[in-house]
Amino acid sequence: MLHSHLIQWILFQSSSEDPSTPASHEPEIQLGISALVGFVGQALAEMAADNVCYSSMRKLSTFQKAESIATDNDSYQQFEVALTMDTGSCTDIVPDHKDAVMMVAVKQFAQEQHRAYRYLAYCTRKLFTTQPNRRFAWGLTACGTTVRACLFAHDKVLSSEAMDVSTSDGRRVFVELLTNWTMCESWRLGYDPTIRHDADLKHWEIDVYDSETQLTHSYICEDIRCNTNSTFGRHTRCFVAREKPADPASAADHNFPKVLIKDTWAHPISPGSDVARDEVAYLREIRDELAKDNTLNGTYPRLEAGGMVQIMCSDGVADDTTQLILVDIAEDTRAKVPNRIHRRIVMSPVGEPIHNLKSIDELIVIIGDVMAAHTAIAKRCGLLHRDLSVNNIMFHRDANGGVKGMLVDFDNACRIADMENMKQPDCVGTLPFMSIGNLEISGVKRTVLDDWESLIYILCWL
Repeated sequence: MLHSHLIQWILFQSSSEDPSTPASHEPEIQLGISALVGFVGQALAEMAADNVCYSSMRKLSTFQKAESIATDNDSYQQFEVALTMDTGSCTDIVPDHKDAVMMVAVKQFAQEQHRAYRYLAYCTRKLFTTQPNRRFAWGLTACGTTVRACLFAHDKVLSSEAMDVSTSDGRRVFVELLTNWTMCESWRLGYDPTIRHDADLKHWEIDVYDSETQLTHSYICEDIRCNTNSTFGRHTRCFVAREKPADPASAADHNFPKVLIKDTWAHPISPGSDVARDEVAYLREIRDELAKDNTLNGTYPRLEAGGMVQIMCSDGVADDTTQLILVDIAEDTRAKVPNRIHRRIVMSPVGEPIHNLKSIDELIVIIGDVMAAHTAIAKRCGLLHRDLSVNNIMFHRDANGGVKGMLVDFDNACRIADMENMKQPDCVGTLPFMSIGNLEISGVKRTVLDDWESLIYILCWL
């Protein structure tokens, strides 16, 4: 039966049909893809059985998930197709996006390639949302008999040349690709080996490399406070966690203090300029400069550890960047993709969003705390925050129930001295709260007054 589905797909003729007609042949293409993936998986599994070197090789399979959509002309029941890892175990659990290795967008006509790209981007967003250990994502489009592999970096999508499975050369290249995905390291598939799920204890373990001490600390995640919900961008995730005890028997001990782990893909320089940005370095300076000022304790995130994520590759340990993701891509193509660096930061205390405040009086208190911290950081550390928003003002409570405001997220911060040398101030911040000069991208340099103006918009927003 599998072979018959594969043959039907190979012999499928899409050019003779009208793209405006309903997608009646897409299930046939989906079955053909499943047949080819299953065939390759079975062949590799038989090879692995005879060779201990391949005993840990993954096996890819497909699953489908129905979804009703209505975009452009796609107003019908769409079946999402995904490649997943076949564990070989019998289970009644239906795979979902959290289990998918990559998504597959199927269209019956070769002329529908751009619609396939759009739908693949829509489906791939769900991988980033449901998989905390997802660094980047692969995907496939199948339009008729034409297959393309797509790599979703954080700013661009790269697409391969067409693989036409109706030809022997096209099938050979596609089989080679499936074989590589089956045998490659997990980090090449888009997974983060420094974020691991413990199925027995049912929690995530997160490694954080500290660039100051050059030591790696492990943490146990208790809650995912903030998750990414987009296909592109910084993909910021925030985890509430506790440091992992040296004794595994103490893993359930909740006496370890809670910390917040921020994981993000940031631009190493301000867009449109050559000014470097390093949130870890900024938080370290703030901590060292303000540590002895007890009046400011708790009004800014205290850095516990942080640095670039370290990935164990075949050539050793490497900093996780966009260039590492694209390491196997042609150099001229890599040069066209903006480089981001993967940072992970451990901070305390763990704050709450301001919509959890109980009264206007508490709001007044935390706004005063936040702007006191902002002023001290600007004057004593020479740093301008540049992104005051409702999401970057948080609070925490003391043992008596009192509140303390906290200014967080220094992703867009910049040294005031560096801003003096900018030919054109860059436009950064959260849109509803940006100053007028920032919105208009004026040539006037940004100052603390721009952040104070943002505060006014925040109060109006609330």
